[in-house]
Amino acid sequence: MADRQRKGSELRRTDREEGLKLLYGAALDVARQQNKIPTGTTPSYEHSQLDRGRYKLRSTEDRLLAAVTLHEAREMLAYRRELARQVLDRARVKVNSDNPGSFEKRQIRIQKPEVRAIAWAISTGRRVPMPPHRKLEPVVSVALLLCCLLPGVLYVLQGQRLRKAYQADLDGLVERWRMASKPDPADSFFALYHL
Repeated sequence: MADRQRKGSELRRTDREEGLKLLYGAALDVARQQNKIPTGTTPSYEHSQLDRGRYKLRSTEDRLLAAVTLHEAREMLAYRRELARQVLDRARVKVNSDNPGSFEKRQIRIQKPEVRAIAWAISTGRRVPMPPHRKLEPVVSVALLLCCLLPGVLYVLQGQRLRKAYQADLDGLVERWRMASKPDPADSFFALYHL
């Protein structure tokens, strides 16, 4: 029995506390996207809890602010994991061990501030800006412009508005990262690569 427990703990990339922090950050992102939590309000991690398929975000006074389904929080966590993989792949960092050393962190340090800020936000459970998912935007824009001018123009303008909003959110994240003294990402960021 002890051998089985030891084997299971070797397979786990993060400990329970780090995993709950990552889930808290994902649930907070989902709640903010759904406008369940005002922008200036930050729920308490210590009072928030996982309960019956829901992650309940609570204030420091233990007042319920929002409840997010576990499915939605896990989807956001999967998005964060994919974003972490993209950041590490773009930085050409190969995470070979469960305990990343200073080499991996140095590789992140030489990246652009936006990449470093995103890595920090993912690892600490802070809000990560969602880019507009518009891979087919040029094709749809041309098709709408050929069919009807007004819908095509409206679609292009909406795409520009979404890109500007994403860039503003990203600039805000970089500013928060700079105000926090430009910290390196936590070890849990590198563990996300293998989840």
